[in-house]
Amino acid sequence: MATQFLQETDNLNISDPKEMMSLAIKWVQKTFPNVESVTTGTLQCWMEEKPEELIILDTRSTAEFEVSHLPGAILIDPQSDTLQEFLQKQLLPESKNKNVICYCTVGYRSSMIAQSMNEFLSSEASQTTKTSLKVYNAEGGLVKWASERRLMVDKQEQPIHLVHPYSAAWAKLLEPELQAQI
Repeated sequence: MATQFLQETDNLNISDPKEMMSLAIKWVQKTFPNVESVTTGTLQCWMEEKPEELIILDTRSTAEFEVSHLPGAILIDPQSDTLQEFLQKQLLPESKNKNVICYCTVGYRSSMIAQSMNEFLSSEASQTTKTSLKVYNAEGGLVKWASERRLMVDKQEQPIHLVHPYSAAWAKLLEPELQAQI
């Protein structure tokens, strides 16, 4: 699916990162119509005004997370089968009335996780715990966040402006000065 999107953008001869990002956002929203997105501006406001109501999940690899992530983010391995276990043990018992924000590089992996979380939360398995978690995907992922020069931190929790682009193909969505070496 992602390969198809990258091939289509190559065929269109689009080289402007902002134009590619706009297409990526539309593609993710079309691919995951049941996943609600939150804009970077709204997310930043929530992070500043009501951080206690947020759970921010980074759905990228450890290598990506160590380069940069949102302050306070929890790393969730997108390849793991432990999402349901994480929800039951970590989120559900103590997360009444919270917003869960999932993000990745551009939003595809995080939308997959958000969709899985929504399916689990509406299933019988989660009905024993009364919770009102609201799950969102961060629109445009860390690429959009970084391109807007918003705060990110590295593995030592120090401010950084670089993003691990996941692959050379996805690096095209980032301005060169924001691309970490991979």
